Amino acid sequence: MSTTNNHEPPMPSRSIPSLPRAIHVLGWSGVVPFALALSAALLRPDWRDAATAAFVAYGAVILSFLGGARWGRGMGAGCGSARCVEAVLPSLLAFAALLLIHWPWPALMLLATGFLIWLLLDLRDPLWSPAYKRMRLEISIVVLALHAAWLAV
Repeated sequence: MSTTNNHEPPMPSRSIPSLPRAIHVLGWSGVVPFALALSAALLRPDWRDAATAAFVAYGAVILSFLGGARWGRGMGAGCGSARCVEAVLPSLLAFAALLLIHWPWPALMLLATGFLIWLLLDLRDPLWSPAYKRMRLEISIVVLALHAAWLAV
């Protein structure tokens, strides 16, 4: 005779709760301008200079945005000065990349380095949820791949 009760509630899932669909859509929509600029440069060589400037400028905006998100999350949690430095540096790197906009290779390398550093900081950050970290990793891999593709062109 079995002692298993077939009327017990199922065990709770241990999977990571997901973010709302709108957050995913908005997060992934941030990849579109990178992809469009790269596509424009590949498909229309006469647009390459403008597409490069758009790619670098948009990358600077997004890197600054990541710093702002880090700042806001840290302020809400009452974090210290190290987090504030980590939040401000992306904007400074982004500004440096904008100053190098006419030299695409160093500008793109600077932005890619910034995206990688702040991805690693966010992945180890206890304030971000596992679901956010997973989305952040996936999007960042694509963004870094687009930077690598641009540098290879």
